[in-house]
Amino acid sequence: MNPAAGKSPAPEGRYTLKKNERLRRRSEFSALFQSGKRIHSEYLTVILSTNTSGMRRLGLVVGKKVGKAAVRRNRMKRLLREFFRLNKNRLPASQDILIVARKDFSFMKYRDLCNELEKVLAGRMKA
Repeated sequence: MNPAAGKSPAPEGRYTLKKNERLRRRSEFSALFQSGKRIHSEYLTVILSTNTSGMRRLGLVVGKKVGKAAVRRNRMKRLLREFFRLNKNRLPASQDILIVARKDFSFMKYRDLCNELEKVLAGRMKA
């Protein structure tokens, strides 16, 4: 029997989130907060800005005011990273994306969060 039988074929591209695709320095976050374009939704604020690195980069802010328990905050961050990881090829290149949680959305299903983020990133929400 073929050992690969029953497995789905490998995707064409790798769906990983590399270190250089993340915002990690305080200066990068500060620059985005000061000069980025903000798009608001009920649960999220997305701050967008162009960069010179040629990469799409993601930053996340989920504070204690949003979710008191670390378990909830970590779930929210996991869901956001998963959306970025699977959809980064659909996002514009040379873009810094900072997602700030405004309310606790840890109860949401992944599909609902994807719909909300797609609306925000498509510019359908009020700026």
